[in-house]
Order: sequence, then structure tokens, then C-alpha cells
Amino acid sequence: MKKKIAASLILAITAAVLACGCGKEKEVETNVVDLTVPPVAEVEEVPEEEPVEPEITHEGEAQSLLTGEWLPEEQTKNRPFAIMFGNTTDALPQYGIGEADVLYECLVEGGLTRLMGIYDDYNAAPKYGSVRSCRLYYAHIAAEYDAIYAHYGQASIAKSYLNSDAIDNLNGLDGSVESLMYYRSSDRSAPHNVFAKPEGIKAAIEKKGYRTTYKDDFNGHFLFAEDEEPVTINGKDAYAMQTTYPNSKTWFEYDAASGLYKRFHYKKEHVDGETGEQLAFKNVIFQFIPGRVIDSKGRMEFDTVGSGKAIYFTNGKCEDITWKKEDLKSPSLFYDGNGDQLVMNQGKTSICIITTDSADNIGIYETADAWNAR
Repeated sequence: MKKKIAASLILAITAAVLACGCGKEKEVETNVVDLTVPPVAEVEEVPEEEPVEPEITHEGEAQSLLTGEWLPEEQTKNRPFAIMFGNTTDALPQYGIGEADVLYECLVEGGLTRLMGIYDDYNAAPKYGSVRSCRLYYAHIAAEYDAIYAHYGQASIAKSYLNSDAIDNLNGLDGSVESLMYYRSSDRSAPHNVFAKPEGIKAAIEKKGYRTTYKDDFNGHFLFAEDEEPVTINGKDAYAMQTTYPNSKTWFEYDAASGLYKRFHYKKEHVDGETGEQLAFKNVIFQFIPGRVIDSKGRMEFDTVGSGKAIYFTNGKCEDITWKKEDLKSPSLFYDGNGDQLVMNQGKTSICIITTDSADNIGIYETADAWNAR
């Protein structure tokens, strides 16, 4: 009996020990950390840096006196080149005219106009033409720019001025440079078939021994806006403007996409024959100058020395300005309503000289709808 009791006690103690051991084992298992899963680290947010605009230094460059645009410094020292273009329907399209940095249009006779392009570099186009004859007031304007002036003949009234030391010119009809510089194209009839190429221009300048850089004291015609400070006019809107030229009927329309005024004449776009591209300008000036007929052929004379009114157009706006030219050797300078010299936007300029007695007949249209409904 005692043996049975002892055996029962041993079995009970053994069961209790086993039960305690199992409990501890389960407790350990519940506290095991799975070391195969790495802990998630907190990501520190790094603020994005603002992009830094590269500083524009224009090292080795200078501003063109014709456009205000930055060019290689040596190029801006080049003396300008000016050339006369015929402007009748038989003379169209003109070649090289789209490369002009400054373009003038003015009446000659019979309601016709001629054009003069002024260039920083005569290598800008492969050829120029058709080249036509000089009018005295055009020679005066070319001299204002310290330009070498190219033309094929001249009105008789201009001969004495052209033969003086007042202007360096390349005349196709005085026997000095015609064979070097000018040639006639076979696809047009005279007198609309005279052209010039850069290599001929270079040879003619060298033969004449003309100075090829600006005068040391020459400061130019225009003041231009700084790179990051374009001119904003507070005047009225000017989507389109119409000149008073009876034949070409030149007009301009503002292209907001490019910020330029596109040039039209003879009822269509004014294009360059070389590129096929329409002429377009950042600045347009209507300059009102007294003009009169001086002979039986209807030739004109303009009082380029003096002062008067003008209108400046840029970026789809316009404002009234004035001009003043003290003498034949001085440039025509333009002034704003405060009497300060006009600050213009960088880019090409088209200047239309209009007689003062027809100034009231120009048209300025504020919107495309107003222009189309005229």
C-alpha cells in the first residue's frame, strides 16, 4: 500500500515539473524577435534647391550700335554698310533686304518709294539687290550712321555731295568700282537687274581705301534697353499701322507670338527673295519730315536737318515722340514725351519717313478686328 502511495506521489511531482517546463517554453517563444526583417529607418526630407540662373557676362562681346544686340566685340567696331534697293513691283523680291538691321523707306518720285538697308556686316547676305540710284536725302541719312553707302547712280542734285569728302560711297556709274562690285542678273530686265555680292563689296572698299571701322567719337543713333528691362509703353494699343505711300501702301501688323511687327507692301507680305521669310521688326518709327517736289520729274527733297514729330511702335503699343537733327553731320535723335532720349527695345528697326503734310492720313488700328474692318 505504501509503495502505491509513493509511486502516485512521484507521478504527480513529475507531471507538475513537466507542466512548468512547457509553460516556460511557450513564454520564451512568444517573446522571440524575428531578426530576419530589418527595422524601418525614418527618411529625412531634403528641401529642393531653387535653380540658379547662369550669370550672363557678355565677355568678349559688345552691343551693336544698330540693334543693341550683343555681338562679338570686333564685329561691333565694323563700319556699317548701307545700300539702296529698288521698290517697284518689277524689282520684287529684293535680295538681302531681310538681313538689314535698320531699314528706311521714303518717297522718291511719282508716288514710288525706295528703300535703304543698313547693316552691321555686309557679309550678312549672299547678295543684295536690285540696287538702284541715290537720292540726296538718302545719302544724308547714310552719313548719319557713318556708313559706307552703296548705290547705282544718283539724281543730279546729289552729285556734288557724293563727290565731296562728306560721305564714302560706292557708285556703280562713276566708273570706279562697277566691274568690281556690281553685276547684272539675266533673269530680270534693266534697270531692275543690278546686284552686288559681299566679295565684290569688299574688293570695292579696298580699292577706294575706305576706313572700315567706326569713327572713334561715333556714338550712334539709338539708346537701347538693358537685357532684362524691356521697354513697356503705356500708350495706346497698336495692332496695325498704315503708311501714306501711294504705291507700296506699306503697313505693319503685330505678331504677339514673336513680339515683332511684320512688314507688308503691295497688298502682300514683304519677303526676302533669298530666304523667302517675311521682314519683321522689334521697333517701327514713323518720322514726319517736311518734303516737297523740286522738278518736273517729280523728284523730292526732304528737310532732314531740323526737328519734328514721330511715332514709336513696339510690343503692340505706340507713343508720340519727337526727332531732332542739328546739322548734316549729326544723327537724327529721337526723344520721348519727357524730353529724354528715347530708349528702344533691342532688335531691328524700320523707319518710315512720311511727309508732314500727310501725317494726318496714317492709320493706327488698336485691334485685329479694327484693322480687318477698316
